[in-house]
Amino acid sequence: MESRLPPLNALRTFVTAARVGSFNDAAEELCGTPAAVSRSIKSLEDHLGCALFHRSHRRVSLTGDGQYYLAHLGNVFDQIALATQNLAAQRAHRPLVVCAYPSFIINWLIPRWSSLARKSSGLELKLVTTHTHDIDFEKAGIDAAILTDRAEYGTRTSERLFVANLVPVCSPNYLPAATLASDDDEWGHSLLHSETRPNDWQRWAEANGNTRLDPYRGQRFESSKLMYEAAIAGGGIAIGLEPLLQREFSAGSLTIAFPDSKPASCPFHLIRPASTETHPFFQPFREWLISEVNSKPEPMKVASQPSGK
Repeated sequence: MESRLPPLNALRTFVTAARVGSFNDAAEELCGTPAAVSRSIKSLEDHLGCALFHRSHRRVSLTGDGQYYLAHLGNVFDQIALATQNLAAQRAHRPLVVCAYPSFIINWLIPRWSSLARKSSGLELKLVTTHTHDIDFEKAGIDAAILTDRAEYGTRTSERLFVANLVPVCSPNYLPAATLASDDDEWGHSLLHSETRPNDWQRWAEANGNTRLDPYRGQRFESSKLMYEAAIAGGGIAIGLEPLLQREFSAGSLTIAFPDSKPASCPFHLIRPASTETHPFFQPFREWLISEVNSKPEPMKVASQPSGK
């Protein structure tokens, strides 16, 4: 006998035919034909190397091997059905797991949390952070991710949410008054980088046609949050996503460094595997997310003109 498992459909046909004692009745229950049932049983017998039924004109009965096999299969299909129902029930009662960069969760999602609570009071979320674009949804138990840069994620659905401005930021008194983006020989040594987004300065330089700047020079930090804190402390010029820095702009702890520069574009995407579409909390979360994106745009923070360093 072969060691590999027999086809599941053939097993289901065998169990049904054994229970009703007729290939014709089994075919009716399985929405097939008697010939198809007979072929399926024959293929299973060939696989096992033994006869499972005594065949007569109208009825069939189990052989000794057939009785043994049915007894040891037990209620396997009932167990499969129960496991499926339990999984669906468990999924219905677990939170929607959403993954994003720490800076996005802290500076964009959490400030809007009260709006989400008002519109979807029964929605349960679990927020987890990532420092990478590569998410193993199934292994990590993640239902959806909000990420930037990559529009394609293999078989995952990737839906663009919005495009953010990528801008240089610093503490208000870090640069001398009226410092321009073209004065990079004066400030190019003070770049701050986030390892989460290592190519942001390169993207900004390309958007501004700046070929003189070394976009990988400077100090590096594990996350954007740490990079922003270093900029607030006067440690250099960070490169940041404007929608995530509104609190810092309003508090006056950060400002856009160069009023003459062009922002680079940075799209945010909502990525999820196909299985997430059936999660009971996903569609309410997605609808709320899109409504927030389509609400009034964040104001553009114009760089101030500090009196000196």
